[in-house]
Amino acid sequence: MTHGTLWKGAASILIDFSAWTSTHGIPHIGLANARWLRIFWIIIFVFCCIMFIYQEALILIKYFSYPVNVDTALSFGERVYPAVTICNINAYKLSLAKNNPALGKLIAAYNKETPDADFGFDTTTFEKQLRATRWMNLMFSELEEYDKTNKIAYTYDDLVITCTYNTEACNETEWIASSDPYYGRCFTYNSDGGKKSSRAGPLYGLSLVLRVNQAEYLPWAQSAGITFLVHEPTDHPFVYTSGYYAAAGSASSVGIRYISKKKLSAPYSDCTDHGSKQKIYYETNRYQTEACVRSCLQDKFTATCGCFDPTYEYVNGSAEFESCYKGTKDETSKNILCMEKITDTDGINGFDINKDCDCPQSCTDCLYKMTLSTAYWPAIKYTPTECVNPVPGHIYWTPKDDKKACKEWYKSNTVYLEIYYERMNYQALTESEAYAFLALVSDTGGQVGLWLGMSVISVIEFGTLFVLLLCYCLTRPKEAYLPQFDESEEQKQREWERKMQIKLQNENNRKLSAGSLASIYNGKDVDLPPAIQNAR
Repeated sequence: MTHGTLWKGAASILIDFSAWTSTHGIPHIGLANARWLRIFWIIIFVFCCIMFIYQEALILIKYFSYPVNVDTALSFGERVYPAVTICNINAYKLSLAKNNPALGKLIAAYNKETPDADFGFDTTTFEKQLRATRWMNLMFSELEEYDKTNKIAYTYDDLVITCTYNTEACNETEWIASSDPYYGRCFTYNSDGGKKSSRAGPLYGLSLVLRVNQAEYLPWAQSAGITFLVHEPTDHPFVYTSGYYAAAGSASSVGIRYISKKKLSAPYSDCTDHGSKQKIYYETNRYQTEACVRSCLQDKFTATCGCFDPTYEYVNGSAEFESCYKGTKDETSKNILCMEKITDTDGINGFDINKDCDCPQSCTDCLYKMTLSTAYWPAIKYTPTECVNPVPGHIYWTPKDDKKACKEWYKSNTVYLEIYYERMNYQALTESEAYAFLALVSDTGGQVGLWLGMSVISVIEFGTLFVLLLCYCLTRPKEAYLPQFDESEEQKQREWERKMQIKLQNENNRKLSAGSLASIYNGKDVDLPPAIQNAR
């Protein structure tokens, strides 16, 4: 088969396809009886193809952006009461902290009128306060061990004056104490999630009168009061990161509403409920982004500074790295500067938590939306119970039997805090795919039907055409072009008429030829001229 014959056979298959395909436009191209008409339909078909490609591109861009809808459901009923963690803003009691060798030196250096270069203090009060707090945080491991025998951190009795939940008194056994590098010791109520609440309002929540005792505050403590965090019982309380303040001399009323969120995982978002590649050093019952971030920072400290930060969790018993708090001030100051380059970076020229830490958000999260209101505490006419019946060992006002002195002390050294459900209905936010695969197929079908008039049958027809062309190119039959099969009916009719005309002409020619021969050999049919006379 010659190259020209091959292409002629392929063209005949395409022309034949145009006669039986259901796709609009193609039959007009294949069956056009004039060149200008065929060009016209080609232009129309190409334009429709371009428009379809454009619209389909928009559809695909929308689909692969993975949009989501947020479905909101409101429910009403009994709820588990959240865990509540409280801490005194001041980490350690000044009167006992002075006796600790390391912390005592830090307090003395901070109180000097001239800056102490050994601790990195300068003349700026704010920078001085930050550096003193950083030094105290680095001493956490040593101070935690020292507190076991010297009680420099606040105890439950130091902090809590009265406690009631759901109109019933609560006691120390219902609270779980935990050490905190920023606040010394904190206390968590309902850590096991056993408390439930079926009614809204302050009367059916947790009510506390707390003692802060500003006389025992460290000199770099800027605020007076307590810090608290409302969280899920299964969560690790990151009070320093997510907590709220309740000021001394005020009554803080906190109404909470429960909200659950459930996001779609990949490819709709990068959230996870199964942890990340980052090793987590915190003991948590579920994945928490903050625990992951702090573990990532700890790894960065050890890799860059060659020591671990006691403020963050680390692997106990590991001899590979030592604490960044050293015995000498020079080494510790050097480590502080190294860590500050990591934690204080803007993420542009240095370490970027969002990019350098593999810590995605959790897909499932439980939040407590809070509404906070405050009032003056205690009221002028109100006499606190402790002013009537003082607790031995916790009388900090003078004279000790003076109710007026007690009330004045209360104004600056106590906090009233109540935390309750403001409504028993709760909100569940659930993400769902906004543009599913079936919607993609439907929109694609609509566009291809609008611009090209195609359907599933048309797709099958194109598949059949592809198979025919493939088989034709592979087999290359000898009779690649058969007019009786490859030409259209109109072409066949014209060819038949042409052949009949040729046949008729041939017959006429044969008749004429036969008549001429007969006249030559049959004298009767034609008069002969007279015989030639002999000339004389």
